[in-house]
Amino acid sequence: MMKYAFVRQVIWCVFALILLTFSLGISWQISKTTNFLYSFWYQTLHIDEVIKKNVPKNTQGKRDFPVDNFQLHEKMFAEIVDAIHQQGNQEDNQLGKLQGNLPSNTLSKISYVNHQSILKALLTKSEVVHLQDVANLLRSLEKLWWVNLLILLGMIFFYCRKEQTISVNSIREMPTGKQKIISLLSFIILLVVILSIWGFTEVFYYLHTVVFPENHQWFFYYRDSLMATLMKAPDIFSAIAAQLLLVALFLTWGVDTVLRRYQVKHSKQRA
Repeated sequence: MMKYAFVRQVIWCVFALILLTFSLGISWQISKTTNFLYSFWYQTLHIDEVIKKNVPKNTQGKRDFPVDNFQLHEKMFAEIVDAIHQQGNQEDNQLGKLQGNLPSNTLSKISYVNHQSILKALLTKSEVVHLQDVANLLRSLEKLWWVNLLILLGMIFFYCRKEQTISVNSIREMPTGKQKIISLLSFIILLVVILSIWGFTEVFYYLHTVVFPENHQWFFYYRDSLMATLMKAPDIFSAIAAQLLLVALFLTWGVDTVLRRYQVKHSKQRA
């Protein structure tokens, strides 16, 4: 009995992680439609103060960027978000690679108008390359999300099959609420311990070294980058990560609850 209970718990933990991955994808799409709540984080993280402090020190010839225009700041962030999801003009991107030049895409075309009514590019070449790397990463993650979805559907089918068709129904049955809470708390405590030891920023930077090409710049000082300044990186990424996780956990809890109620209802009908 203990063996079956342990296996059941392990299967549910795998299911929960797969379901959470699915929910994170949905959460990302929801957040994207709201521009990742940039206006809210703009005020909460006091991004305007970072902009006013660092734009006058910009080393890339962009000290003329308007610092008191929230609508412009929000628009620039939205255009970056749209561009990395569109992944730029793929034909131009391939041509640029063949010629050894910077790809000409929607990222490099993002621009602002300074106080002299001159149109200037928002991003530097290094920033465009980095954001193109981000776009490529999102494309890869999207493919993994679809594979994850197929696995999730298989596990949902596993949990929803009629109990009498399963030889060892104790494995198929979902754990109790108490057992789920214990598993989740254990996972959260482990995650908190890891982040406490290494720190979110350190983990964030380490993942960049693993994910992005070695010769591509991914770290930008505020004085060198309007992009980093507009986002108050990496603070806004911590906030967005929490936002994504909160929505994903809610979706995960909802699906899991529906499945559990289905099993309980089916058991009662069978009895």
